[in-house]
Amino acid sequence: MNWNKKRKHPRFKASEKALASSEGDPYTLMDLSAGGVGVRFYGDQPLPNEIHLDLFFLNRELELTGIRCKKIFETRVDKGQGGQLPEWHVGLQFEDPGPEMLKILRHFRWTED
Repeated sequence: MNWNKKRKHPRFKASEKALASSEGDPYTLMDLSAGGVGVRFYGDQPLPNEIHLDLFFLNRELELTGIRCKKIFETRVDKGQGGQLPEWHVGLQFEDPGPEMLKILRHFRWTED
């Protein structure tokens, strides 16, 4: 499912089995392209401008680790109420995606089984 043909790289919904993390903090992988990913997380603070991201499946059958990313947008979706942490949506651009990484990245796309 290609959501936006006007982008430099087509964006695809992420597989429900795929997750993301940085320094042990979990993120929900929302969408991805050859240029980067969209993630959702809950936390008190926004993400730093540059992070190393890990993408993996729950069973660890496939993983990409230490992907250098730059934050290109960030939206605080809600303020968090009743002791809940606020929700953030963040766009991360890959710093230097190589051909092997892009080949593996295809497996993280959502498909109808």
